[in-house]
Amino acid sequence: MTARPTARAQLAAIAAAVALAGCGPTPPQAPPSQAKKLDASTSDLSNECGLTYQVTAFPGDHRADLASLESQAMASARTLASVYRRNPDWIYQGETVDQIVTDAVAMLHTCGLTHAERTLRRATST
Repeated sequence: MTARPTARAQLAAIAAAVALAGCGPTPPQAPPSQAKKLDASTSDLSNECGLTYQVTAFPGDHRADLASLESQAMASARTLASVYRRNPDWIYQGETVDQIVTDAVAMLHTCGLTHAERTLRRATST
């Protein structure tokens, strides 16, 4: 038996390598620890915007509630910015961190959490 692989074996190995290269997430993926931060911060920002809409849906003095939501959103924005500073090109759930930050800035602006919006803009220069 010869130690040299046959042409068929070589083709099979190449085909397997090509197939495996096409599988899996698009690099560069955010590392698990940073993905957890992205998950938590984006979920929190979304929640805080939703609560802002709920609070302001009815008449009354909402300053205390809005101040609390703004404070929470600023903390979430700082967490998101910390991942951005590590690598804005990482991919998380099909989007780059840069795209996620851009979406978050727009969302914060739309829901009226402008202090958190400015915090995120300053921390990421977006």
